[in-house]
Amino acid sequence: MTATRLRLALHALAALALAWVAGCSSLPVITPDMARVDPGGVQFQTASGRIVSPERSREILASLSGGDEHPDSLARHLALEQEVSGSPLSLGNHVVLLENGPNTYTAMLSAIASARDHINMETYILEGDEAGQRFADALIEKQRQGVQVNLIYDSVGSLGTPKAFFQRLKEAGIQVLEFNPVNPLAAKAGWDVNQRDHRKLLVVDGRIAVLGGINISSVYSGGSAGLGRDDSNAIRGSSTGEFFEHAAEPRRELVERCGRRFGEESRPDFARGHATHIEARQHLSDCLN
Repeated sequence: MTATRLRLALHALAALALAWVAGCSSLPVITPDMARVDPGGVQFQTASGRIVSPERSREILASLSGGDEHPDSLARHLALEQEVSGSPLSLGNHVVLLENGPNTYTAMLSAIASARDHINMETYILEGDEAGQRFADALIEKQRQGVQVNLIYDSVGSLGTPKAFFQRLKEAGIQVLEFNPVNPLAAKAGWDVNQRDHRKLLVVDGRIAVLGGINISSVYSGGSAGLGRDDSNAIRGSSTGEFFEHAAEPRRELVERCGRRFGEESRPDFARGHATHIEARQHLSDCLN
């Protein structure tokens, strides 16, 4: 077993042990129910933000369904997607399936290199190995060029990564957040080890998004690496604005769940987005602990 795989195995064992200490959480209630969605309610939105007519929406669905013997299944699936996201489905996107780690890393590093204004990156595992160093070097270089880099990593997922790795990023000017520190002594109001950040998301300049199941670790550098297949998607087009909104989600959640804890006077600032993505995540992490 390689050292990297051993570290991942130790992470898993540590997470299981912590989960045992914290106790079992009840399963979440998932809504909306698939049986309740209306296939006829699917809406599409153009890149300019215009909602297309119901007639045109039906035409688009029909063309997407093609010769499907169960054409209603796609409409039901898209209706569920629309209900979950809370917004119409967007047209005019270019999506590329990235199979396994190498293709995902190539797309992510290319997107990072093209950044001109800002980079928001969120990941569960960020190792300090060869793969992690490649990303650290790329992010530091963009920060030096004047691109603001915001990075969030999960405390449990990145448990074995040396603190010096993240300190180097901070010293370069990158805004770095360890989400929900695993040390219970650092908790401000209780401790919940299951409050974790499993996102693997990169948004560059609000125009390129890469998301999927790939963490940042050399384990993923050789394809499936015996771990099964993990893929990602690279997306350009109108839907990248949705991912930019998701990057701002901590601000909204902070207003809804934690506004009173930090004072009513802080709520308008967070609601208008004056607080940075990383500040909102930090306050949210503190609030939920």
